[in-house]
Amino acid sequence: MTHLIRDSFVSDADRRRPLCGLVDRIFFRAPRPTAIIDEHRPEFVRLDEILARAHRELDKSSSAADAFDSVVDGLAGVRTRSGTHGWATAVSRIRRHPVLALMHQEDLMRRAYHAPAGTSGDVVRLSGIADPKAASRPAEALTELGVSLRNWLMASTLAQSMMNRTAMLARAIDRSADAAGDGAEVLVLGCGDLSEARLSAAVGAGRLRRFVALDHDCQATETVERTFGRARVTAIHTPTYALLNGGSSAFGRFDLIYSASLLERLETRAAAQALNTMYSMLKPGGRILVANLAPSLPEAALVEAVMNWWPIYRDHAAMNELGYEIAQSHAAAANVMLEPGDNIRFLELTRPRNR
Repeated sequence: MTHLIRDSFVSDADRRRPLCGLVDRIFFRAPRPTAIIDEHRPEFVRLDEILARAHRELDKSSSAADAFDSVVDGLAGVRTRSGTHGWATAVSRIRRHPVLALMHQEDLMRRAYHAPAGTSGDVVRLSGIADPKAASRPAEALTELGVSLRNWLMASTLAQSMMNRTAMLARAIDRSADAAGDGAEVLVLGCGDLSEARLSAAVGAGRLRRFVALDHDCQATETVERTFGRARVTAIHTPTYALLNGGSSAFGRFDLIYSASLLERLETRAAAQALNTMYSMLKPGGRILVANLAPSLPEAALVEAVMNWWPIYRDHAAMNELGYEIAQSHAAAANVMLEPGDNIRFLELTRPRNR
């Protein structure tokens, strides 16, 4: 007797890529796609219209600003209304649509999308757009549409906020150098390509006694060593878990410990553990400064769907909560700050001078 196998929940794309389709469904732990599509059908109809219109406009025009504004706003709306599982399904539809190839004519978005997580791709995701010199990088390899998309990206609130973050971190380095004189010691976790060092007067003048840059990606540390070795920056390849599990004692104590993006890769418990480890490495009077993207970021849908960048967002209350336990148990001063674009939160913890 022949039994029919009910396989309507498997898409044509998943039949062609059975392993990828299986991994996607396990990873997202989502209900069957047909159930999600039925639940959010109006959103998926709207999404298909957004993608089709974007494809027509980007394909026929080398000026992408108006078309891309519409795409980003439309994707943001779909992300907000469709929920976690609905957005995961929407992202898979976006990635199968030919408009993605047009968007990837801009190389920062393309490189971020294709870079494996935890490798040198993090430099692109977390630092490439934050580099103030990125807007003036040579664009000979880009198509005319790619150049237009690059101009849009560098004028976006995402890029402006990340450049603000870079400038604020550079000022924090200089403040520590001014306070401690030539004896200032600075540690950065998840250094990426260390864009903030280019803006720091203290780094440029060699005024720091010690500047240690740690990253889990060996290509990132090699880039930093090559770029800033003459400025007495020591780049060290070390996994984050090694630092959090007893490895911190090997590095000594610092006047400033900061991170532009580490918390965005850590769930709450691991983030709290990281902050406690960082606090144990402070000198009396030393400071921790950590940044985190806010959930209100207008381009969140773009970076997730088109750049394959999935940060853990934290609002003001979440950053306060992370600092509260340390502030209470160590009598530390805690402060949550905003960058001017209001898309990034900074948590600052200061160790008392008498402890």
